[in-house]
Amino acid sequence: MMNTLSVLILTRSMAGTEMLSVVRQRLETLNIDCHTLTFNPEASADTVYPHISGRINHIDKGAGVLVLIDSDATHQALFKKLSDELNVICVTGLNDAMIAAIKECDKLTLPQAAERVIQAGLAAIKKY
Repeated sequence: MMNTLSVLILTRSMAGTEMLSVVRQRLETLNIDCHTLTFNPEASADTVYPHISGRINHIDKGAGVLVLIDSDATHQALFKKLSDELNVICVTGLNDAMIAAIKECDKLTLPQAAERVIQAGLAAIKKY
């Protein structure tokens, strides 16, 4: 069996779960195992690290986990620790287009998938 990429959408509210649901309804499938996790933004990094790292280890199928995060306004050290200690790349600034781009990442490496969702997210930022 080929190692496959997994995705964890990590947010400080239920927004990640809701965005994933909306994108799944629109696209029907994302082709990649996607999970969501909500954490308390007021909790310390030491408190939430074991919970988040445990979830990452549980869903990692061998190719690593792309962690999409709503914001790095808090917990930058936590995200750095996750990326230093686990087979993950953390990408912040979550938007709808980034979740939709997951569908295009099924044959990409973890670094390639991170770059793909970043480019999709940037392209979706518009001013009207």
